[in-house]
Amino acid sequence: MVRGFYMLGSGMLTQTRKLTATSNNLANVETAGYKRNVVTATNFGNIMVHRLNNQTNAPIGEMSMITLADKTSVIHSQGNLKETGRTMDFAIEGEGFFAVQGQNGLVYTRNGSFNLDEQGYLVSSDLGGRVLGANGGPIRVGTDQFQADAQGNITVDNTAVGKLAVFGFADYNTLKPAGRNAYTAAGGAQQIQNPQMKWKNIEGSNIDAAQEMTDAIAIQRGLQTCSQALKMYDQVLSRSVTEIGKI
Repeated sequence: MVRGFYMLGSGMLTQTRKLTATSNNLANVETAGYKRNVVTATNFGNIMVHRLNNQTNAPIGEMSMITLADKTSVIHSQGNLKETGRTMDFAIEGEGFFAVQGQNGLVYTRNGSFNLDEQGYLVSSDLGGRVLGANGGPIRVGTDQFQADAQGNITVDNTAVGKLAVFGFADYNTLKPAGRNAYTAAGGAQQIQNPQMKWKNIEGSNIDAAQEMTDAIAIQRGLQTCSQALKMYDQVLSRSVTEIGKI
């Protein structure tokens, strides 16, 4: 009986974590560069169930004691590219991240919506830091009237002023969320020599709103089932205690 409380309680906590991630995904359907978050569950404390009688002790399978929310994974698939016509918008085609000088070091983002700061440097609209160029330093364009090609080379009046740096990682699971659709990396960033990008475009989120709504409904039903079963366990246990007391 007590085991049932643990199983259902852990199930409710797991479903709540999943619902939080799904709700966050839905809230960021229109957020540029946002990547889908998925909570994976795991079992804790499996036990082997045996069939016992006078002649045999035969194993018939395993039973899970508790379900736990293991971790939140980020799905780094590409979102749809949307044409904006805005000069300072860039979208990466394929793998890679733009690098931005954050307050605590470099951060990486897929959101290529940029602005100019007071000194004419390209800065991230979301993060505020200066955007890193292929030469290792920030890119100073001085004006929003510039041209760019599919490799991120930027020219002003036919004079090259810089090239956008795009970085890739052998294992995207090493990236750590740093807020505002940005990530930090402990190491392993490699600059992509011939990146492909679209100028005057922005990458949307990779969220399928219909799928997320379907998942949210399924998770809510699972949460309700655990909650109702937990109430039944409580009622049965309370009645058992009451009846035993009468005896």
